This record gives sequence, C-alpha cells and structure tokens, in this order.
Amino acid sequence: MFSPRVSQVRRGFCALIPSLLVMFVSVSSAADTLTPAQALTQRMVALDGMRAAIVQKIYANGVVLEESQGSVALAKPNLRWQVDTPFPQVILVKRDELQIYDEDLAQLTIRDLSAAVSETPADVLMQPERLLSGDYTVTLDRVEAREVYRLFSDASSALFQRLDIVFVEDTLESLTILDWQSQQTQILFVDVEILSELPGSLFELSLPQDTDVVRG
Repeated sequence: MFSPRVSQVRRGFCALIPSLLVMFVSVSSAADTLTPAQALTQRMVALDGMRAAIVQKIYANGVVLEESQGSVALAKPNLRWQVDTPFPQVILVKRDELQIYDEDLAQLTIRDLSAAVSETPADVLMQPERLLSGDYTVTLDRVEAREVYRLFSDASSALFQRLDIVFVEDTLESLTILDWQSQQTQILFVDVEILSELPGSLFELSLPQDTDVVRG
C-alpha cells in the first residue's frame, strides 16, 4: 500500500510526468501544416535521451501547497523521476513496471502497469501518440518564441481537466496540470539536455538490504 505522502508524490508524477516532459526538438516549417495535436505529437515523440532538472509546485486557490525539486531522465521505454527535496524519492517506469522507492520509509513499491489503461500526462512523455489520439481537444497559441499547447477533456474519467505544455524556442519550458478539483500542478524544466544515449544505471535502483518491498 502507498503511504499518503507516497500517493501524493505518485499523483504528482502521473501529472508529469510523469508527468512530464523536453526538448530541443526541432520542428520544420512543415509543422505549420499540421494540426496542433499532430505538431505536439511530433515534438513529444522525439524526446528520447532527455535529462533535466525539475521544479514542481502544487497550487490550490493560488496558494503553493507543496514545492519539490529534483530531476528527470527519459530513455524510452524507461523513465526516471527523482525528487531530491524536501523528501528524497525515486520513481522508475521500466516498460510495464512502476517502481517507487521512498528513502525515508525504506520502502520500495512495485506495480505492474501492463494491464493498466491510462491516460495521464506521463503518457505524453512515454506514449504521446496514444494519449493525443484520444478524446482531447488540442489548441496552440503562439506568442513570439513561445508555443503553448493546451489539451482539454470533457470526460470525467480523464485524470486532468486541462494540460498546458509550453515550449520556448523549441525547448520544453513547463507543464501545468489542472485537475478536476481545480488543483494545479506546475512542473518547470531547467538545464534541459537531449543526449544520444543515457547510462543504463540511471534506470536501476541500488537499495539497502533492509528495504521493505511491497507489490501491488
């Protein structure tokens, strides 16, 4: 079972990340002939090899409820979401498995994702073509070097009410999720890099021997 704090961080990840998202993706002039959904899919599909620092803030009624800092790394089908402060935690997606390691609790939670049918912002990173082909309206606003993609859903079963993805000069700047309780999660991406290859060790956990492993 997830602790309340683990569940909250997991929700933040899924609203990412997991979720998440990055960058330095070049789009040709042909992108002007694409629909907003097609243009966004083109950008998000090309995110392999991404590393970035992240700052995540959760708002309610304009007030910051929680702020965390960490990093993200993506090498499909693997994703690493690491929180350094205030509570150290590592979240790994490895193919069809989700691993959440909470250092304070000395606990590793493992879940099988193969049977799950999810439509989360994390899918924008991992499987953008699947999410963006779903029941969402996608719009695009351009202001100078900034491009703001907005995904709207009228389906109450969707995780989010609105998802904003902002690019500045072809680099992903932020991802903002508005949920059905009007709580807003904003993720800022800093020092974004796109590399040809990421170390495999990024997607492995080195755990203390006394770590409690929970499945399900």
